[in-house]
Amino acid sequence: MRVFVTGATGYIGSAVLRELIDAGHQVVGLVRSDNSAAKLKEFGAEAHHGDIEDLDSLRSGAAAADGVIHLAFNHDFSNFAGALTADLHAVVVTLQVLLVNNLTYL
Repeated sequence: MRVFVTGATGYIGSAVLRELIDAGHQVVGLVRSDNSAAKLKEFGAEAHHGDIEDLDSLRSGAAAADGVIHLAFNHDFSNFAGALTADLHAVVVTLQVLLVNNLTYL
């Protein structure tokens, strides 16, 4: 499977990334920086530039995958309500793509 992972360079995301690659899946991780893209490439994954507030980026990443694992979250607790709203929008947009394309959401 080609799996799109948000939060792929985070603590949990990097563990999930390794498990997916070890199981033979092709992994594409959402990254905000070239540094994060380089980390993914070291593990054998592809980088997809964007962030969870860039809904077009999420749409295109999800549409090009067989499944999605959403692990990203903005940990700016000074604006927790904004972080929750951004996460909700990310989930809704991703699910819309998955429902249209009959993909898998994990």
